[in-house]
Amino acid sequence: MRILWVSLRLFSDKEEKQSAVWLKSLALRLTEISELKLANISSGSGKKVTTQCDYKNISQWAIPVKRIKRNGLPDDFACNEFRKVVAGFAPDIVQIWGSENPFQLLPFQPYIPGVKVMTMQGVMASIHPVLFNGLTFKELLSTISLREILTQRNLFTIRKSFRRDAVREELMIKMSQFIITQSEWTDSQIRHLNTNALYFRTDRVLRDEFYSCRKWTEFEHRKPVIYSAAIGYSLKGLHVLIKALSIVKKSIPEIELRLAGATGRKDFLGEGYLRFIIRLSKRMGVYSNIKWLGAINSSEIVKNLQEASVFVNPSYVESYSMVVAEAMAVGTPSVISFAGAMPELAVNRIEAFFFSPGDYYQLAYYILQLLNSHSLSLEISHSAIKRSKLRQSNFHTTLNQFKIYENILNERNNEVDPKNWTAR
Repeated sequence: MRILWVSLRLFSDKEEKQSAVWLKSLALRLTEISELKLANISSGSGKKVTTQCDYKNISQWAIPVKRIKRNGLPDDFACNEFRKVVAGFAPDIVQIWGSENPFQLLPFQPYIPGVKVMTMQGVMASIHPVLFNGLTFKELLSTISLREILTQRNLFTIRKSFRRDAVREELMIKMSQFIITQSEWTDSQIRHLNTNALYFRTDRVLRDEFYSCRKWTEFEHRKPVIYSAAIGYSLKGLHVLIKALSIVKKSIPEIELRLAGATGRKDFLGEGYLRFIIRLSKRMGVYSNIKWLGAINSSEIVKNLQEASVFVNPSYVESYSMVVAEAMAVGTPSVISFAGAMPELAVNRIEAFFFSPGDYYQLAYYILQLLNSHSLSLEISHSAIKRSKLRQSNFHTTLNQFKIYENILNERNNEVDPKNWTAR
């Protein structure tokens, strides 16, 4: 069985410094299956020429994409290089990881061999409607300065690009005979676009550190700390968390907010939304309470989750949310936005607290409940750890992914009918 991934990842021994990284873990476990040969094509390498860079026993190529044409296909050079690599590997299945991939429509072209399988990551059509949520028009304008004018990149142009990507994503979904999702919410967003496709469901695997670490319940938490990885686009809701933090500080002045994630520059040349966040936090009197962690590796993420009193994900939309899964695996009591697929990961008031998206009053209220009641936090933590153990299994997730491949190929050969088989 020869499986070719088309992804944004280029696997190497270099440790990945960010949350929600999971493809490498899945890839390495799949290569342990003797009946499967895995390869990977990535455009996200920064390389200027096509480079073969095999990793362990994964055949791997980095193909640079200079631009995307109006028809949704990459430049001619990238197309030709892609065709050569695919022809040489001769895959049974070509698995496309997410519509935000620069190759986008290319793998679906009839001259590309192999059964095409679309794996949903985010849902592009769900992003642009919520990108401005929780921000006034004045606040949106305040994110634009000379940097945004010169680069022509701001929240308004970003929303436009998400809308454009949603159109191409819709085409990819309509062209797919097989689609893999990780949540019922994702199914609900896309099934109407292609009712003839065969749909499969799988979980995501965590990095080993989240399985083997000491759990939150084994640590003392005398210092009040909120941990979050909400840095990035405004849809992640960091402005909501900052407003909630100002409320929490009134009761707990020493509260610390630790923010994980690469920010780039934080001065006047920094990204517009981040500059707005800094001004907002200063205006609300909480800037001194924020600790910017930057990009951190999995061990550092685990350490901060162990030390945190509360984990918060204030996002307006998530198709799964690996950061929530990571927090639950460690057992950090969590307050999560009731948005997208996140309610599928935990039971409200038992395994986590959920708040209405954008409602920073409710977010602050639940944070304070956990900070002020260690017994409540312990109950939430124990329940979250138990739920995580039931859901997150590297062995079963890997085996399930392999079975999906088997059933797709069997369907191609008319050996079984996947409509009567459900991957869980």
